[in-house]
Formats: sequence, structure tokens, C-alpha cells
Amino acid sequence: MPQRVEKIPFHPEESPVAAPARQGVTPRAVAVGLGLVVTDCLWNTYVEYIAHSARINITHFPVALFAPYVLLLIVNRFAARRLRPPLTPEELLSAIAMGLVGSAIPAYGLVSFFLGMIATPYYLASPENQWVEYFHDHLPAWLIPSNRGDAMRWLFEGLPDPSVPIPWGVWVVPLLSWMTLIGAIVVASTCLAVMLRRQWAQHERLTYPILQPAVELAGAGEEPDIFRRRLFYAGAFIPFFIICWNIISYFQPGFPTIERHRGWMSMGPYFPRIHVSLNFYTLGFSYFANVDVLFSIWFFYLFYGAQVALYRRVGLNLSARDDSGDATTSLQASGAFLALVVWGLYVARRHLRDVFRKAVQPDHPSDDGGEILSYRTCAAGLLLSLLFIPCWFHAIGLAWPVACLLTAGLFVCYIGVARVIAETGVIYFSMPIGPAGFLPFLYGGKHVFPPATQTALTLSDAIGSQGKAMFMPPLVHAAKLGDHLGAGRRRLAYALALSLAVGVFVTIWYSLYLGYTRGAYNFDDYPFTRYPPRVYDALVKTLKNDVTWENERYFFFPLGIAIYALVNLLRYRFSWWPLHPIGMIVPPTHAVHSIFSLFIAWGIKTVLLRVGGVGLYRRCRPFFLGLIVGHLLGVGVSFLVDYIYFPGQGHHVHSW
Repeated sequence: MPQRVEKIPFHPEESPVAAPARQGVTPRAVAVGLGLVVTDCLWNTYVEYIAHSARINITHFPVALFAPYVLLLIVNRFAARRLRPPLTPEELLSAIAMGLVGSAIPAYGLVSFFLGMIATPYYLASPENQWVEYFHDHLPAWLIPSNRGDAMRWLFEGLPDPSVPIPWGVWVVPLLSWMTLIGAIVVASTCLAVMLRRQWAQHERLTYPILQPAVELAGAGEEPDIFRRRLFYAGAFIPFFIICWNIISYFQPGFPTIERHRGWMSMGPYFPRIHVSLNFYTLGFSYFANVDVLFSIWFFYLFYGAQVALYRRVGLNLSARDDSGDATTSLQASGAFLALVVWGLYVARRHLRDVFRKAVQPDHPSDDGGEILSYRTCAAGLLLSLLFIPCWFHAIGLAWPVACLLTAGLFVCYIGVARVIAETGVIYFSMPIGPAGFLPFLYGGKHVFPPATQTALTLSDAIGSQGKAMFMPPLVHAAKLGDHLGAGRRRLAYALALSLAVGVFVTIWYSLYLGYTRGAYNFDDYPFTRYPPRVYDALVKTLKNDVTWENERYFFFPLGIAIYALVNLLRYRFSWWPLHPIGMIVPPTHAVHSIFSLFIAWGIKTVLLRVGGVGLYRRCRPFFLGLIVGHLLGVGVSFLVDYIYFPGQGHHVHSW
């Protein structure tokens, strides 16, 4: 759908007079990309489990990746003066594409939730929680590592003696079994990302806000040398100074600090509280989003808040979630989320038709030369994956209809999250509804599946990845980066596959090593040690038929679809209409913690555009790039201080 944007993103293949493209996916670029992936995985795993100094992997462009990338750029600038040849912008972007995909693996990505979910069922089972009685008989032995020889107890409590070898053998079959599913999902996600790239990037003109800082810093954007701009250093100084100033209080408790996180602000009786926090990382990325998108996000936040206040006043409160609202708003966001995906696929129908025609008719005029995979490869890979994934789900205990519906829900959620990130740049976004969340509306809210099916649905949550859609968003952005990589962009697909293989191996190995040598229970980590027991307790509660389902849910979910359709229609019909329907989806998710920063970004950008137009907006971009870089460097300094002086007792300088 056409977007009203402040600037048109640069597309190299559309330039009427283009210079010969330099190769981006070179051997040294791949080596550097693998270095970013390994650094991200090891550093983030250590920080999450041991140091506890920051949550550096909870965003869609993690600090654990962006900070090493900035250091790489600094080293590369030194190489440009002292050594020859430095990495080209195309090579840097190849490396960051690999890093983006690899960053979806550690901690709050795939591995922590995954390992916690498959390691917990036998170790934490007790007469009190009744896990053995209700679902142990339905756990496939080839998916869940057994506790024979105390293998799981040693994982959580540590090896009894350093001379005892780590029981790697108990993990081989379960990990290989899960990797077949994860591999199929990666293949399908990659194919979908390539098939949708032209529709989103060229036909609908999505701006991909989270990519623009990386592109500008690499020297491939409109600012050829951002490091020479004074505004850049002015922006970097602010968050870096604040974090470094607050570090003094680590050593001198009571020393006055500069607070950026003020907690929750009350808006009055019944109205949900607003999380007041100035996050420079969010502010920097949000500056590159469209003004109407930013306005719509905070407008619908207030719209939802007013609804919650009204419902609380009259006594209607469905399964309250947190201070952001309750199920009344999350259900509306979920309905809008489904409408976003369905409408997006409908708008893309002609493009997708051409994609499949090109796959079966090589002489079709549709050009796939600018993609990282051919359309024929994408069509074949998507088809095979969509055949394999339901079979895998059926093998673990799901009936065929449920397996097919879960597969459909999986990719609806993945496409939806990728679309929201590509259009809004909200780096803390998570899906408002999970892949299995559509099933109650189809089977009846109080319907309880047979124990084997319900257990299999719970096990599928092992690849939940905190609702960030696993690898789909980074793959969509990596496919977009292919625009900058020249004629060798086809090699990027192989580089991404290599980065995933290396990242998964390194992260799982290091996580298990830390568990067996230090005791995973000492991690005190939400995705590894606290989240899985809640999921399995909820499974027991469901199997007892002790579930809550109000009939009002059948009203609020379609209400979200209807409001989305109305706002979308008005946006099409009237050029002056200020609201974007995608704003309905963001507020009830983890992005609620960013709402204040998004409001500030909207206000600043609106004033700049009103006062100085697009020219002033562009001149101020280095300042907001500086905010991102200064925050990254400050987080890095704080980590080093914690590592040296406060091991295991870190200070959270970066979180929600």
C-alpha cells in the first residue's frame, strides 16, 4: 500500500545512472560477519546468565550486535588511514546482515527459551505441580532430554565434581530433532522474505527504519561520512555522559544520578498507567520512522487506555495482563494483527502471482535478478517447508487439522511481526498473539484438546523466542540489505545459512557449558529458569479444564479487525487522514515500555518538519545516529566496569 513518507529510500537498482556495483559478499566480509555473530552469541550469553549488566538482546537490533558493529566501523576507519584496503560499505552491510540473523539466536532470542523448555519437564517435576501425572506420558523421548544419570539435575545444579564429564550424549537426539523443525522454519522464512521484498520495498515503499542507522554509519546512505559531523558527536555525548556519570554511583551509593527511567505515571482513576522512560536507543531508531506511524502508535495507546478506563469503570475486565491494559486491548490488537497480514497478502496478490509464475516459467518477464535467491528456489523451498512442518507437528502428537492450523498461525505471526518492524522501526515489538492463539476462536474457548495434543501445543512454545518471530524479521531486513550488495548478492543466502549454523552451535554449546559448570539455576534468568515452569503449570491447569474464557472475547477480536478495516479505508480514501492502522497493533505489546520515547520522537520530528521541512530533518539525522552510538558505547563501558568490579552483580543500564 502506498506510504506517505518524508523521504524516498534509496534503491540502487532503480537509479537511472548507476556506478558499477562493488561486491559485498566477499570472503573477508563473510569472515567479519561470522565474527560479529560469534561475538554477539558469546557476549550476550555471558551477560544474560552471568554478568547481569544489561539485557542486550531484547530488541530487534540488539546492543550485543550494534556495539561490536560500531567498534568494527571505528577500526575500519583506522584501517582506511593506515592499512589498505579497508572494508567497503557493501562488505560492512554484508557483515551486518549476517549479524542481524545471528542475533536472533542467543538469550532472549531462540536459545534461552528453547533450552529452558526442553530441559525443565523432568528436573522440576514434583508431586505438588503434578507434571508427572498429567503430561509426562505424552512427552516424546526424541524431543526432551531425559534425566537419566542426573543429566538435567547437573545442568541446573552444576557437575558434582570437575572431573565428571559433561553428558553431551543425552542432548544429541533432542537437539537434532528440534533442529529439523527450526531449519524448515528458517527455509520458509527466508523464502517468504525474498518473495515479499520487492512488494514491500519498492511497491509499498516501506522505510525499514532499523536499517537506516547501520546503512548511514557504513557510508552507504545519504551521509557519506557521518563521523565528520559535529551533530553526530553532540548526540553521542548525551547518553554516553549520562551512563558514565551514573557509573560513579556504583562505587559511591547515594551519589546523585541522572534518571531516565521514572517508572509508571498515573493518568487518573481506572486509566492504565503510562511507562515514563526516555530510552535514547528507541529515540534514535524512531527518528527514522514515518511521522504518521509514530503519531498513530501513541494515539491508539491513549485510545486503548480510554477503553480500559471505561471497562474498568463498568466492571468489565478480561484477564488483566499488566499496567498496559488487559485482554480487551490485546484482543483488538490481535484482530488488527491478523487483518494486517491478510490485507498485506491481498495487496501483494499480483506480485506473488508473478513470483510463482516466474518459478514455473523461467521466461516470464518478472525479474528476480535483484534477489538473494531465485523465485524458483523460493517457491520450491517454501512448498517443501510447508509440507514438512505440519508433518513434524503431527509426529509430536497434533492431529492433522491442528497441525495445519498451527503452521498457518506460525507464519501469519511471523509475517506480521516482520511487517510491523519494517514499517514502524519499533525495536521492542513482540507479537500480540501467538501461533496457537487463534485456535480457541476456531475450536471454542473452553475446548480442551486431548492431553497429547495439548502437550504438543505447549512444546511448540519452545521456539517462541519471546514473541519476536524468531528469524523472520532479521531475514526480511537482510533481504532488503541485498539492494546494496552488488552483483554478488546471491552469495548472501549462503552466508546467512552459515551464520545461523555457527551461531546456533556456539550458543547452545556455551549455554550448556555454563549450565554444567556453574549451575543453570544460578543464572536467575527469566527465559531459562522462570518462564518454562509457568508454561508447564499452565498446561496442567488447562488439562484440569480449569481455564477462563469469557464470551466477550468473541466480540473484541473481530472489533479489532473492524477498526483496522475502517482506519485503513479512511487512509485510502482521504489523503489528509492522519491515522495509520498499524498503530493499533503496537501499544499492547512489549512496546508499551517505549511509548514515552516514541511520543518524544514524534514531537521532535513533527516540529523539525514543520519548521524546516525535509531539509532540516535530514540535517538533524547525525544527531540521532549519535544518540544510538553514544548509548551503545555507554552500555559497553558499564559492562566493563561491572565485569571488573562487580562480577555477577551487574547494573541494568539497558533493558525495557
